[in-house]
Amino acid sequence: MKNKSIWMAIVTDGNEVVFNKGCQSKQKAEKAIVEYLQKHEDFDGADFGEACFWIGENDLRLDLMVFEMEAKDFDDVQLHSGLLIQPPPDEKDLCRVVYAIDVVAGSALKAATVTYNIMTDPDSLAPVLEVIGQKGRITKIDLSKCN
Repeated sequence: MKNKSIWMAIVTDGNEVVFNKGCQSKQKAEKAIVEYLQKHEDFDGADFGEACFWIGENDLRLDLMVFEMEAKDFDDVQLHSGLLIQPPPDEKDLCRVVYAIDVVAGSALKAATVTYNIMTDPDSLAPVLEVIGQKGRITKIDLSKCN
């Protein structure tokens, strides 16, 4: 039995991949990109051709890529095992803030308690936070530079 090809749908903004999805056909990959643009970039068109024209017309830094890969091309791919954080639900002005901190603790409860104490200590240094907005855009904010 021959392995099927996978069609990759990728959107980049400058050097950053902002969307990627593996699809079963070229048409599904193009549709996935159109749906991404409609949801995250205020695109109101209906198809991939319109999306390409819209990007040029609006002088956006987005690049759209659809290409075929054979299943054998994935033989040495390792899956990401880290934490993946999704954008917040689609509610007006809702943001998701990521606060990451490394602590030494003997248990998960102790780690959570130490972290909370650091977060609420008025003498702690202001953190650097990543804020994920409605469209999945990440903004890094160093609160120590905001005072």
